[in-house]
Amino acid sequence: MVPTSDDLASHRQRLGALATQRRIQLGITNKVVAAERCGFTVTTYTKIERGERVSATSYAKLEAGFGMRAGSCDAVLAGADSITLTDGTELVAGAQIDRSTEAAELSEELRRGNMDLVTMVSPHISGGEAQEISRRAAEYALEVLRRRGVLRGLD
Repeated sequence: MVPTSDDLASHRQRLGALATQRRIQLGITNKVVAAERCGFTVTTYTKIERGERVSATSYAKLEAGFGMRAGSCDAVLAGADSITLTDGTELVAGAQIDRSTEAAELSEELRRGNMDLVTMVSPHISGGEAQEISRRAAEYALEVLRRRGVLRGLD
């Protein structure tokens, strides 16, 4: 079935929301910077976020600039609700990353969880050893998440 003009408008709106999500995920707060990254004008970038029509070339530049797999924009314009990124992960329309947790709070929660695990699997070690293992494991987990970009906003 061929999408109606209302469907196309809705799909462009979804694509605009996904582009906004991706820009925020990349840590880009300025639309001028986003446009430069993609190789087009801020006017074109703003049109994409607003769900307005732009050329197929502009969508291809958006995909390249924002690390989306080629054809992702076309898929959304045809009705898909997500964009696949070049690393294989998906950006889903309407999904949000909750960044309300403070890094120190997250570190403490990881340490507590690790402590429970260490004492469960190694009940024979001392409390001090268990605490040291838990602390080091929490630090390592946070570092891995930072390197992978999951904790970019929590440094």
